[in-house]
Amino acid sequence: MLDESAHRFLTALQLADSFFPTGAYAHSQGLEGMAAQGWVSCAEEVHEYLSGLLACSVLPSDGVALLNAHRCAGEGDLTTLVQIDRRLHAMRLPEEMRAASTQSGRRFLDESFALLALKGVPPAFDEYRASVIAGRAPGCASVAFALSAWAAGIEAELALYAFCHSFAVGALGAVQRLMPLSHSEAQQILRSLHCDIGSGYREIQGRHWREMTSFAPLADIASMRHEAADVRMFAS
Repeated sequence: MLDESAHRFLTALQLADSFFPTGAYAHSQGLEGMAAQGWVSCAEEVHEYLSGLLACSVLPSDGVALLNAHRCAGEGDLTTLVQIDRRLHAMRLPEEMRAASTQSGRRFLDESFALLALKGVPPAFDEYRASVIAGRAPGCASVAFALSAWAAGIEAELALYAFCHSFAVGALGAVQRLMPLSHSEAQQILRSLHCDIGSGYREIQGRHWREMTSFAPLADIASMRHEAADVRMFAS
């Protein structure tokens, strides 16, 4: 038998793994659009793009939402949970990025529900999922991740690291299908991004959900152009 801490750690790995069926493999985090515009074309530029996206968009928006949603779940505050979810959804300017987040989030909730059902689904998770199904909450991916991690007993900080790691791995996997990028180069980028995630967490850990921010104009423009592209490998 595993002790409880080991079980929580392994569950965090499971939730963050690209093997977890959320459909995230169909999304490039804006990189297909960036590559099509010629704004990203080599390993150095991929690293610069992802590092900037984490620092200026993912962590101060999704990261803040995740940490606050995790806390609200623990307090049973469904009203604030839904407010966080709606605000985060409204902050995403490109339509395809909003769709990508909610599609992945809803799949995440469904798959997590199936896992949690083995031991019992906490009321806060069940109520939030019901709100998403009913259309009262959009079901953004980071909020869904927060609720799933909380229900599995995973602390907020570890949940944030797992979510950001999953984001980075998914994006790098997409890059390898878009341009020449060796596995060694991808691993070096991922290692460097882990340092960015750690420092970013320290900057946002006490931030209120109403202080969520996102500034990634190039990524937004690339995504908006990607929506109208004649040929696309990825949904976003």
